[in-house]
Amino acid sequence: MSNRLGLALIVVSALLAGPACQRSVGQVGDNQEEIVCPTVTVAADSPLLQGLLDDLQLLALLNRLQLSAEQINRLLPMVEQLRQVRSAAEAEVAKIQEALVKALTEKRQLLLEDKPVPQELEGRLARLRFQLQQAQEQGVERLAEAARSLRPLFTAPQLEIVTGRYEARLQARELLDWLRGLSDSDFTEESAANAEGLADPDKGFSQETLVRLFADVRKMSAADYEKQQGELTQRLAPLYSPGEEDENRQIAGAFTHPHMADLLREKLRVLGNPAG
Repeated sequence: MSNRLGLALIVVSALLAGPACQRSVGQVGDNQEEIVCPTVTVAADSPLLQGLLDDLQLLALLNRLQLSAEQINRLLPMVEQLRQVRSAAEAEVAKIQEALVKALTEKRQLLLEDKPVPQELEGRLARLRFQLQQAQEQGVERLAEAARSLRPLFTAPQLEIVTGRYEARLQARELLDWLRGLSDSDFTEESAANAEGLADPDKGFSQETLVRLFADVRKMSAADYEKQQGELTQRLAPLYSPGEEDENRQIAGAFTHPHMADLLREKLRVLGNPAG
């Protein structure tokens, strides 16, 4: 939850990159290296603004969940444990980033002096970038696994919200409503295109199966469709839903945020049951 908010004003598109910056190639030692100019933007870092935007997203989630004081009290220590897992993963990433910064600084100085960049340095940079990516991916996996322990603390409706399953059902329903409202010619084209995009044999839906399902739904009377709508959307929802591992990542994204524990404590105070 994935991350994600930013503030940037993009200036006139003609200024984004001049002709000299577009796909031009310069000689660096024996290597050909593409020169890419930075995108022109007007932005200012504002940790306070970013923190407030993050808080609004997290509070919107908490308000949808409508957690009880008992649930929050049970969540708090687990959220703190998740934060420890995240901190350990971030420490590993920071260590590699420090080495990468050092290597990039070496390369910067060589380019500043218009000197060749040794293959040894390029190789070291490649290894460090790979290690950084690996550390980030492994950290996410550890967090997702740790977040699995939070799932039993939510009610079934709450779990649907926090994992994104609720939105998946909405998407399925919107698709069926939309297909039923199309003209015959548009339906033929759009049903085939959507069936191709959504098809997932592992979930029991081939393209042909979906095309037939869409056609059957379109033929239903308004009364029959209203009666079967819940079952149909539930059946199609897995095509929009992430797998359980991705669901755990989404839970981790929200509940390992640095502000989450404090927001939960504030919620307890609002509920008149401050945390000890």
